[in-house]
Amino acid sequence: MSSALETRLPRGVTLQDPILLASGCCGYGEEYLPIVHPSTFGGVITKAVSVRPRLGNESPRLRETPAGLLNCIGLQNPGVDVLLAEVLPRINQLNYAYIVNVVGHTVEEFAELVRHVQRHCDEQGRGGMIGFELDLSCPNVDSGTTFATDLDVLSNVTAACRAETDQLLIGKMTPNVTDMLPYAEASRESGADSITISNTLNGISIDIRTRRSNLGRPSAGLSGAAILPAVLYHIWRVHRAMKDYPIIGCGGIWDTDRAVQHILAGATALQLGTGLFMNPKLPEDVQLGLAKYLQEQGEDSLDSIRGTYEYC
Repeated sequence: MSSALETRLPRGVTLQDPILLASGCCGYGEEYLPIVHPSTFGGVITKAVSVRPRLGNESPRLRETPAGLLNCIGLQNPGVDVLLAEVLPRINQLNYAYIVNVVGHTVEEFAELVRHVQRHCDEQGRGGMIGFELDLSCPNVDSGTTFATDLDVLSNVTAACRAETDQLLIGKMTPNVTDMLPYAEASRESGADSITISNTLNGISIDIRTRRSNLGRPSAGLSGAAILPAVLYHIWRVHRAMKDYPIIGCGGIWDTDRAVQHILAGATALQLGTGLFMNPKLPEDVQLGLAKYLQEQGEDSLDSIRGTYEYC
């Protein structure tokens, strides 16, 4: 792939292109192997891992909308012990870059997770692991967005996790705030190297016959095409104020056009999620499309177009 797509993140991390698979969409990356090998693009954000196993929410847990997808999976995962004993040794043999997404109920649980995973990597070798993403903003569990909507809590979680690792540390923001900028600033000040903008928007779906939720919870997280304008606004707003702070854009990318919009708004890297369900080969399409766009625009790198959105 063209070196024009090479993407640099803090802590010496270099991706062959800006494309990452969003957490929860392809497990740990193994599920995606029969379609597109993750070694052929930037990498994978793993499904969230917690201290103890989680069963997730009751079904139904997915509901299609006219322009997106509502989900309330509930962070189902086998827990950190299984991740370390079985999953990481297995995927480290597959030669692709990955970032471990971690989630906790408390500041201490977040720090404990990062500490355990970091210690495992130090003892067993890091393999393809390049960092951590802190899931501060899941709307599908009770109090899941607390960590991204309370500045003190966000700062405490981030600082505690920063103390446990020297690897890339990313805070995953929620779009369910009026202004994301204070939260981005708090993330940087407390030690996060980058932020993901963003997690899903809160939403509901009502069965008018029963007057109850169409899902296993009263509310869920909305992703897909519908949230693109809101995500772009938050990226633009944060990048305009914090130009030197890397943003990983996530939300509403289903083709090259939308991927480019993220970069023009200020994103350094990209996460693909709901779009994969419509087009499983989306990483290949975006990869080729980005290279073609740069060629057509006479630009030699993504850095040269990043944040160049003109609004007046």
